Amino acid sequence: MQASAWRGGSSARPVYGIRVGRANRDGHFDRSWSSIEVEMDGRWQTFQLTPGFWNQCTEFRDSGSPRIREWLERHFTTDWPKGSPPRFRLEVLGGGRFRLSPHE
Repeated sequence: MQASAWRGGSSARPVYGIRVGRANRDGHFDRSWSSIEVEMDGRWQTFQLTPGFWNQCTEFRDSGSPRIREWLERHFTTDWPKGSPPRFRLEVLGGGRFRLSPHE
């Protein structure tokens, strides 16, 4: 599936995430999951799914850790024009596991 970068929080303490969108969320995520595992550059990372993920905030976020920010810095940028976040591939592996790839 195609996903995009997300940035929120303040400019002094930005929070980064991976936005999957409603259609992908509804088609590839299970409401019973409280977390997912994502392979990023060959390493497995666990991300909690917030209650907001099931409402209007369709991104999983890097809470208290720079994993997504660091991945974005390696492959893209953390500073993009409003409305034009980097886009990439989030491959469904099954059972709450995904693989993040910099290529769409």
